[in-house]
Amino acid sequence: MNSRSSISAEDIADIAWGGAFLATGGGGDVTVGRMITREVLRRHGDVTMVPLEAIDDDATVVAVGAVGSPTLMQEKVSNGEEAVWALEALEAHIGRQADALIAFEVGGDNSLVPLQVAARRKLPVVDADGMGRAFPELQMETFSIYGVSATPLSIAGDLKDIAIIETRDSFIAERLVRHFAVIAGGGSCYSAEHVMDGRTAKRVSVPGTISLCRALGQLVSRHRGDLEGFVLALGAPLEAAGYGVAKVLMRGKVVDVSRRVEGGYDVGRMLVQGFAEDPRTMSIDFKNEFLVARIGDQVLATVPDLICFVDNDTAQPITAETVRYGLRVAVMAIGAPEILRTPRALQVVAPRCFGFDLDYVPLEKPKDCS
Repeated sequence: MNSRSSISAEDIADIAWGGAFLATGGGGDVTVGRMITREVLRRHGDVTMVPLEAIDDDATVVAVGAVGSPTLMQEKVSNGEEAVWALEALEAHIGRQADALIAFEVGGDNSLVPLQVAARRKLPVVDADGMGRAFPELQMETFSIYGVSATPLSIAGDLKDIAIIETRDSFIAERLVRHFAVIAGGGSCYSAEHVMDGRTAKRVSVPGTISLCRALGQLVSRHRGDLEGFVLALGAPLEAAGYGVAKVLMRGKVVDVSRRVEGGYDVGRMLVQGFAEDPRTMSIDFKNEFLVARIGDQVLATVPDLICFVDNDTAQPITAETVRYGLRVAVMAIGAPEILRTPRALQVVAPRCFGFDLDYVPLEKPKDCS
């Protein structure tokens, strides 16, 4: 491997805020994860980050991260060891050790989990992930979409309950992992999954996303209190990472939040009423992540494009489980990377895959659900 760079404890706040932005509401709150990861790197040293294209073709790459309800994970805090246990169990099962780790999603707390494990195990982290955002289900990872088996995978709970899962496809694996998280894990667990070689990782991953998190987090810090400046500055790093247009859909106040935990997911709808100059009301449906934004019958943005909440006054990202009545927000949308827009990907991540009677129309094109 070559072209390496380092991630230090001082980088974690930026990566966390960038991950919170790309999380599209999901991925878990970064507050606790940021503190855990920063402390782990202070104790164990910097983490080496390797560009996707620089991974050795025959390297063993393993994806790690957290699974569960973001709302419940706010109450049930990680002990910081679960993902290490999951990785060690998987390595024992497959009879070889990981050469590098990769995030299965770059959104929220899951942008940090691979860094925690990498620091403890002295492994490099790949500058890439399997979603380019956050999605609620395992089969929605680009790894699975483009042919990598999710299993064998291992899952671990906070009391070191560990299971190895072998299934015929990623849809079944998702159900079993979710069942473990809800029943045995008390709402969450950590997984090590999608074992692949470096050659395959280059084909099925979204490149440059950890670097993008760091760049976006730096923008959050630099433009705190300057939403317009933040939005203008987003274009360059997003374009460099292969994302599409970024736009503000509405600025307003949260006037209603309907949220429930259903099958291990946070599910519901939020309403945002525009400020005086735009008194319309926008609805945003979510399943862990924000999925569809519309005003009346007009659909403004849908999954797989990214729908993001930021604080209207600070430009700080807001995750779905922390949205509450009265928050002043800006609702933004960002065009997804092309790897999520192919016909093959849309069979798994289009609006209809989440139960909406809508076809996906790219953010750049007008939408009307009538």
